[in-house]
Amino acid sequence: MADVIRHDGRVESIGNGVVSVRILQSSACSSCSAAHLCKSSETKEKIVDVYTSASASYEVGQQVKIVGEVSQGLVATWWAYVLPLIVMLVVMVVFSQITENDAFVAIAAIGILFVYYGCLYLLRDRFEKAFAFRIE
Repeated sequence: MADVIRHDGRVESIGNGVVSVRILQSSACSSCSAAHLCKSSETKEKIVDVYTSASASYEVGQQVKIVGEVSQGLVATWWAYVLPLIVMLVVMVVFSQITENDAFVAIAAIGILFVYYGCLYLLRDRFEKAFAFRIE
């Protein structure tokens, strides 16, 4: 059961096959007895959209448990951090072979990141459904 992420939450709104659930996200050390003395412990309220079937019946204010897969977080890390780093390094190597102007190489590397994250933004609807929680 260590391959799932669970959060208790309360249904905030319902509509068009989407249930918005308010969760209290806390850091791992927030349950520590010395958390009130430490600046690193924090909790945040977040609203998570959960896609459900039209036949699912939930009520506003209902307590629910949402579940996500840890593997989704690893894939998201790949798309958000690892792949753009690889793309940036490849662009830097290729452009450094073409020109000796370091400023141009740096601008090209940063520019490709703008293009990459712009593409991710345009594909956000596809990613939103791929990285989804479900109600347990």
